[in-house]
Amino acid sequence: MSRRPGNGSRDREPEGVEDRELSRAVIAHLGSGRPSPPQDSAGPDDADSAALSARVRAIVADFWSIEIDWSTHSLVEGGREAERIMAARHPELGGDALEALFQRFTYEWR
Repeated sequence: MSRRPGNGSRDREPEGVEDRELSRAVIAHLGSGRPSPPQDSAGPDDADSAALSARVRAIVADFWSIEIDWSTHSLVEGGREAERIMAARHPELGGDALEALFQRFTYEWR
């Protein structure tokens, strides 16, 4: 099996097969952690796109439900913990999508 790209904490064997379309849609939705509003990656007339958009929104909602113990984690540690949890919950996400989640998390919690 190939390894996911990324640094230290993300250099691990994936537990599932990466869904590139979903990963790209998550990245587009989040804006890769930049201070821009989330964007829907799907067009409203396409049933497949609408389903993909719904999956992305569910993943992002799941992500924001993660609770971090800030008394024991720095901002970066908390972000990496959230990333680790999401990698376990959503093995279909690629390293770049997980990194985008980390970037958004640390941006919002700074």
